[in-house]
This record gives sequence, structure tokens and C-alpha cells, in this order.
Amino acid sequence: MNRNGFSLLEVMVALTIMSVVLLALGGLMFQVAQQSRSSAATTYRTAAAQKVAAHIRSLPWDSIDGASGCTADSSGLMGYNRCISVTNDGAKTKHVTVVISPTGLFTALPETLLVVRFKSRPVSPF
Repeated sequence: MNRNGFSLLEVMVALTIMSVVLLALGGLMFQVAQQSRSSAATTYRTAAAQKVAAHIRSLPWDSIDGASGCTADSSGLMGYNRCISVTNDGAKTKHVTVVISPTGLFTALPETLLVVRFKSRPVSPF
């Protein structure tokens, strides 16, 4: 007997195999999306930390103590809370601790940054 085409059983087996593969790919795509979002949050958090560190380094020595406190800021698409505390270690050294806590769409673990500033020696014009 010569039959052309597929039987109903062959079609059902093919559909079952295809549905299992598509479900596995769907789960994989979900994991990739989660990792991508986590990576983006880490990138934004690092950019925020670099921005704050550059700001602290650019402040004049006498203005560093005034940078203390908490404020809301953003870096790219990520909003975050930035808390700065200053510790004076002697007359010539200040330790500035910055905690960046992401908020909003991109969430990541808080990042703590320590910037150590030293008072520069006065430059003699002679």
C-alpha cells in the first residue's frame, strides 16, 4: 500500500518535540534577559561610582566636609541614592566613604566606595 503524506501520529510526535524545544528556548531567553538587566544595572552602578569619585577628587580640600549627606541622583537610566560621609584622619588626610544604592527600574546591590584625599603641600613660588 503506497500512501503519500504524513499520518496523524507523525504530526503529533513532531509537534510534541517542537513544543519541548520551544519551551526550553523560552526559559533560556528569560535567563538571558535577567542576566542582561543585571549586567546593565552593574554597569550603571559602576558609572555612578566613577562619577562620584571624580567629583570628590575635584573638590578643594576645604570643601570636602561639605559633601557629606544623602541625595538622590541618576546615571543613565538608573536612579540611585548617594550617601557620603567624611572622616578626618589627622590634619592632612580625609577618608570619604560613598554608598550608592540603586533604586527604580535597575536594581543591584549597593556599592561602597572609599576615596582617600591628602592635603597638598603649599607650593613655594621660589
